[in-house]
Amino acid sequence: MPIVEQDPPTNPSSPASRSAPVRKRPRAARLILGIALVGALTLAAGVVGAVILLKDDFGPSVKEGSFLEVVVDGKLHDAPGATGFVLDPNDFPVLLTEATADIRRAATDARITGLYLEIEGTSLGWAGAGELRAAILEFGASGKPCHAWADAYDNKAYYIASACKDVYVSPAGVMLVNGFSLTTEYYSGAMEKLGVTSNFEHVGDFKSAIEPYQRAEPSEAASVAMDYMLDGLYEELVSGVATGRGVPVESVKAWIDDPPITPDSAVTRGMVTGTKYRDQVADDLAGKERTELSDYHEDPSGFGGGKVVAVVHAEGAIVSGESGSPMFGGSMVGDRTLIDIFDDLREDDNVAAVVLRVNSPGGSGLASDNIWRALIRLKEAGKPLVVSMGDYAASGGYYIAAPADWIVAQPATLTGSIGVFGGKLNLGGIYGKLGITTHTWRRGAMSDLFSPISDFNEGERAKFREFLQGFYDIFLARVGEGRKLERDAVHEVAQGRVWTGSQAKERGLVDEIGGLETALKKARELAEVPDGEELRLERYPRRRTFIEQLSEDLKEARLPPEATLPEVKRAWAQFEVLERVLQDGGVAAMLPAAIEVR
Repeated sequence: MPIVEQDPPTNPSSPASRSAPVRKRPRAARLILGIALVGALTLAAGVVGAVILLKDDFGPSVKEGSFLEVVVDGKLHDAPGATGFVLDPNDFPVLLTEATADIRRAATDARITGLYLEIEGTSLGWAGAGELRAAILEFGASGKPCHAWADAYDNKAYYIASACKDVYVSPAGVMLVNGFSLTTEYYSGAMEKLGVTSNFEHVGDFKSAIEPYQRAEPSEAASVAMDYMLDGLYEELVSGVATGRGVPVESVKAWIDDPPITPDSAVTRGMVTGTKYRDQVADDLAGKERTELSDYHEDPSGFGGGKVVAVVHAEGAIVSGESGSPMFGGSMVGDRTLIDIFDDLREDDNVAAVVLRVNSPGGSGLASDNIWRALIRLKEAGKPLVVSMGDYAASGGYYIAAPADWIVAQPATLTGSIGVFGGKLNLGGIYGKLGITTHTWRRGAMSDLFSPISDFNEGERAKFREFLQGFYDIFLARVGEGRKLERDAVHEVAQGRVWTGSQAKERGLVDEIGGLETALKKARELAEVPDGEELRLERYPRRRTFIEQLSEDLKEARLPPEATLPEVKRAWAQFEVLERVLQDGGVAAMLPAAIEVR
């Protein structure tokens, strides 16, 4: 029997903290507002209950003989919590791995006769795109037709669409499948103008995460590692498209190097099947009576008995404390949040196995080690642990994957980066520009080791390097223990070097290529649950509530307009994450900069 997915039970939210006494009238006003808010939430809860009760009788149903309609847009995320709570549970966006499971199920569903794929743009990384594409390929292998359409295709959109036999573009659309570019921003020049000096150290020849703060260009080692990684991703793109379109690899490379820029030239050169408007594909080819993915997705209600496989999502930079979202976007994985989840799962007799879905570029070394310990305790309690890697499972992300009984990755997953860095920024120059002077009283030769207004001296730098080397040795030991490798063998593939999933498998850092479904099958096997026995799936952490999402939206609303520009947000987000990562001890296990291959 298939794995049946349902949401885990949630804990009641903690009571709101009380304000200090204030004047009577404002307090009364707040009380009235509070009562109104409680009433509104009560009404909302009633609506939710009514929707759930009426869902089976009046909700959408699968249309017999219909095409399954899958729209790929920015709402397709890997982990729960990436979007906020809405009143109708049916409106929760389907997660990436839920979508892939639904597409595979539709391949053998007699009610579904084909697949209509519409691409409006995607926030998925290359591994996520590959996971979706693999599911579409399996659907096509069933013999059912698959039609893909888009107004415009870039590299990633076309890579996904090429899984369908028929690929269409709007007659006035845009074709821009022109290969990869990866740009790293370097801040040393800006920091020099501001009077900020960088005091960072690293362990690992390829651990180049600190280079944007110290250099104006990449080092030779960083260039070698980045070129090799890009070669792996480029090979995946080219071979995937060649297989999908049934053409030689050389033809795909020719398309990329001399891209057909107009829809008609794309048809002539065989990149697409034809040019059609949306209605000509959606209505005329797929049929007006289509079943949307959100309608097809089975969202179980109630909490049945039986054994459970828990899927725990680790999405974002790893930090100490609770999980959350930075002001400038993204997400953070708090060690305390994950530890609490793993502790509960360890003590739950119904949990047969745990799948850790890692989509993280790493973060705090200390937080990563705390999570590692919680996972070891989980295994000691007899719970099999399987890791499924998403777009990233690098550095600290690999650290928490290391203790797994089995590691599954996508070919385009970015992983490895086994190395550490740390340090501080000296803001003394800014103080001087602002006319601020300081005086420090010290007791102890290194009492101001992490002072934000002074550089490391020679002795302090040596002491800090000793600290980093000690943590790197721990990192190697953790990986060696989990992968059953000698220290020197781990060091050979470590040193901060980033690998694709396929490259990591060749080096013993990954066991199998595949997605979450592959990991779930392995979890069932390790838990010794027979194929015919139902195994329920529960995801953690829970989705964010309306209030939590509203709070996050308000943070964004308070930003000045210029701070919402993509380039500004990206730069400040990197600084914000770095500050949070380093605040608990100065050791960071993270990817070099923000790797975004377009």
